[in-house]
Amino acid sequence: MKQIKKYIIISLALVGASCSDDFLDRAPQDQISSETFWKSESDVELALNGCYAYVGASVYDAYNDAYADNSYGQYPWESNATIISAGTIDANMNDGYDYAGIRRFNYFLDNIDKAPVSEDVKKQYTSEVRVLRAWTYFNMAKKFGAVPLIKNFFINGEDVAIAPTAESEVMDFVISELDAVIGNLPVENVFKSRVSKAAALALKSRIHLFNNQFAEAASAAQQVMGLGYELFKVSSLSAADLADDYAAFVDFETAEEEQKFYLGLASYQKLFWEANEGNVEVIMEVEYMPESAYEYSSGINTIYLADNAGGGWSSVTPVQSLVDSYWTIEGEDFVEPSKESRAAAYNNGDYSAAYLEEFKNRDTRLYASILFPGAMWNDLQDGFEFSWNKGGSNISKTGYNYRKMVDPSESAQSGQYKGPQNFPVIRYAEVLLTYAEAKNEASGPSGEIYDALDAIRLRAGMPAIDRAAVASKDALRSLIRNERRIELAGEGLRWDDIRRWGISQEVMTSIYSIDGDLAQERRYDPKYIRLPYPQTAVDRNPNLKDAQEAKGY
Repeated sequence: MKQIKKYIIISLALVGASCSDDFLDRAPQDQISSETFWKSESDVELALNGCYAYVGASVYDAYNDAYADNSYGQYPWESNATIISAGTIDANMNDGYDYAGIRRFNYFLDNIDKAPVSEDVKKQYTSEVRVLRAWTYFNMAKKFGAVPLIKNFFINGEDVAIAPTAESEVMDFVISELDAVIGNLPVENVFKSRVSKAAALALKSRIHLFNNQFAEAASAAQQVMGLGYELFKVSSLSAADLADDYAAFVDFETAEEEQKFYLGLASYQKLFWEANEGNVEVIMEVEYMPESAYEYSSGINTIYLADNAGGGWSSVTPVQSLVDSYWTIEGEDFVEPSKESRAAAYNNGDYSAAYLEEFKNRDTRLYASILFPGAMWNDLQDGFEFSWNKGGSNISKTGYNYRKMVDPSESAQSGQYKGPQNFPVIRYAEVLLTYAEAKNEASGPSGEIYDALDAIRLRAGMPAIDRAAVASKDALRSLIRNERRIELAGEGLRWDDIRRWGISQEVMTSIYSIDGDLAQERRYDPKYIRLPYPQTAVDRNPNLKDAQEAKGY
């Protein structure tokens, strides 16, 4: 359902001016004052839905994977991904240091007591907004470190030009807020685009995991696992599901193996389609509306596809190391060819069957996620076979495009940035992966960990884990990290992962196209573990200066 997004549009129109984006600079000219608003439950619902305009995630978190070693964001005017991945970071950029959402949340929390609503309604709505505020502070702290912790609504910018609170204290505040309100939230809200108990617990597990608080992360994830969510699966196959003949890529020994492969492929790729939004795997989603270019529609098809494949822009494209990370169809590590031998086999696009060997008998999710030269996709267009038109307008620089999250339906292909499909910002697969990683780090391998990982693999038509091969904590850690990379590729979580694992220096190296040309030169400095405050923020609030220098900027 798209009701929340419609309500948000109305809410922004009514209460938007009282929550001006630049509140840290100047006093806003309120169109609706707190004295004339807050007179009915309808006012409260409008204000609440206005808060959801600032939910802490969106489909455009796809750009975040291009901050890391999964993707390349080739257009610096679209995002900061190009700058961050290249390692040319400085205070001239602003990557989300913005208190507009915090101001809106505080405005709601400071005024809801004026409204004539029941205590139960007040308690639930207040709890939802406190989760949204905690989510925003988590996003800011994990990106910038210490930030000013503002808990009440202020009008004048000088009133909030305060010293930043230490990152650890902000994180403690975030967790305390979630703990305080989780019990007030419904297990599932009226819309999956609203905060629920499951969403708050899943967010809590994500935050604990980021801070290496493994026992707490596992506990929160396990609570979500007891709330009835499942991995999305299709139970039958249509003629369209079988239109792509993968016998050219996969050596099926039996009809049963072939059926398992196609069911896994369909289950994984259709998870993100409009036809299946709000499915059993979705814990929380962000809504998008059709035919509302740029503002309220999803642009993921435009960002991920190429001009010659769906009319996209190739804004964010997979890099070679991500493609190489996908398992073999047996669930084992893939041994990639050298850059030179791949380029020779590709032969400037005039490739032979030898080039396609590296794409044979691979993880089902590779075929559902990556468009490589020779990849087929009849759902997108009858007889479609992907080709890399190197050097063309809106064409990938790496030789690959994303297929994952792209909806090939007619409504989703109606135009640039006009996609209707909602995006699951928290899904059950992430919870299972969080549980597996945190539990292994806290206490080592266990049957429960293997079961969680097997559920993810089996859904995708992959074999269960060879438990004997990953019986040690270190071996299982390596498997979990790669499984997480594959399962969540393109969803915007990889940058956080490489920073919390401490592997950025190792993985943020220059990237090359399939023909061996340099796609982007990358460098990494340890100070990039946290980003600088934008210089404009430091100019407005001199209290940030010492913290900026402490970060090395």
